[in-house]
Amino acid sequence: MRLIKYLIAAIAISGSTASNAAIITVQGSNVLNNGVTMSVTEARSAWEALLFSHTLDTIIGATGTGANGITTTAGNVYKNIGNGSSISISNSSALGSGPAIGGSRNGASRISFDVFFTSPVNAVAFDVYDNDGGGMQLILTDANTGLETLFDFNSTLGSGHSEFFGVVFDPTTFVSSLRVGGTDPGGVTTWDNFSFGIGQQAVDSCTLNPNQPQCTNVSVSEPVSLALFGFGLAGLALRRRIKK
Repeated sequence: MRLIKYLIAAIAISGSTASNAAIITVQGSNVLNNGVTMSVTEARSAWEALLFSHTLDTIIGATGTGANGITTTAGNVYKNIGNGSSISISNSSALGSGPAIGGSRNGASRISFDVFFTSPVNAVAFDVYDNDGGGMQLILTDANTGLETLFDFNSTLGSGHSEFFGVVFDPTTFVSSLRVGGTDPGGVTTWDNFSFGIGQQAVDSCTLNPNQPQCTNVSVSEPVSLALFGFGLAGLALRRRIKK
């Protein structure tokens, strides 16, 4: 009986944690100032540690133009928003090996473009180079409600920096598209290593409450399913033993 009580208590605690989970932002830079305390590598590792699963969407093999849409091998589409700025496939290796997404401000207030995902995601991240101390703005469109959420990041001060920006949404939020905007005074910025996935807190929430609308976007892996099945068998075995 004690074992059953402990299992129920653990599930109740997990449910409480998941339901109260908040949006998490992670930022890193190869130059630490302006409140940034993690390197790019440390920030990406911290972001990935919060996820159940994720995909790295490199620009290798991507085709198309910013005007009509750049489509990656992962199926995501990157497209100009029509404010005068533009993006294109660049051979820049500033963030590692090329190609990458190159952006030009062309007199606009910021270099902005949209990313459309093949299926709703619960977390996004990317690397950016040479934002010249400007800011980075993300606008997320909720896949279920269409509501938009705005995030404003302050970049590290100075030019020639590599930075990482990552967001893990609350368990009930899945986004269908992302608008990226960089206020680069120099007018040229490079993006690469776009990543997207599902946060662990979203999976935990859906494991406990599978009938939530957003859970149609979450697939629990076989090991997790087997673990839950194992708990069920253990409970039945214990119940039979108690009856005897």
